[in-house]
Amino acid sequence: MSRFIAVIHGWHVHSNGFTVRELKAVNRDQADMEACYLRDQRDRPFDSCAVTVLEIEVGERLARRLTWVERITGRLKP
Repeated sequence: MSRFIAVIHGWHVHSNGFTVRELKAVNRDQADMEACYLRDQRDRPFDSCAVTVLEIEVGERLARRLTWVERITGRLKP
């Protein structure tokens, strides 16, 4: 069973930072729905948001923080 991580990026004129949340979903469709809900909670007028869902396989651990490209694209570099 995979784990899912949502990375939400907020911006107006400049970046307002990233929010990283582990999702409780058990499949990709549920993860996308939950991530969209979290994005909608953060989205405000004059503060746009985008979301990317990362799928982490069982036993897979990252020994480092995600890069900007990995956060935006949702793909991990090997």
